[in-house]
Amino acid sequence: MAITRLGPNNSTNITGINLTSQVTGTLPIANGGTALTSGFVNGSAAGGSQVYMTGDTAISGTGYLTSNLSVYNSTGSGNGIASVSSGIISLDKTGYYHIIYQFTGNSTSGNQYVNPYIATTSNSGASTSNRAYGYAHGENSEGDTFTCTINLIHDLTDTNEAFVMKYQGASNITLYGTGQSVTSMTFIRLGDT
Repeated sequence: MAITRLGPNNSTNITGINLTSQVTGTLPIANGGTALTSGFVNGSAAGGSQVYMTGDTAISGTGYLTSNLSVYNSTGSGNGIASVSSGIISLDKTGYYHIIYQFTGNSTSGNQYVNPYIATTSNSGASTSNRAYGYAHGENSEGDTFTCTINLIHDLTDTNEAFVMKYQGASNITLYGTGQSVTSMTFIRLGDT
């Protein structure tokens, strides 16, 4: 635990404090303080983007979403914004990310199961590495819809590593896309790697 010293001789009758010469140690949190002694950069530590489906998409077998995808970036360039091309999602900055894949749809026939994955690729999707997965089930006769939400904390150390919205074991499944985050992948940059 650090000891904070205020003023000369720890005086209790302080009329002003020069923070550069009269304070040592870590200052306590007050009035919006950060409680950090290093590693904080105002306004550029975090960022966020979302890739979402703009229309419904039928899926089958194993693959990843490649069409009807759009990007919403909530921050400026260099803060972890996403771009998407043919289903390959790239981020413009390394760092720790909280990634959320929301997978929503229904069975168009029978009792169906599907596994959605957060996956990475370093070769434009020719091969993928599964990082986190979920389990979804829908039964057409019951009018079921499903939503599966998968979370991953990922250390992106190279911006050549990209992400895909992968699925496996799909048969007679339609994913919903409305231009909102019904089926989507969200990237929240938490900080530097």
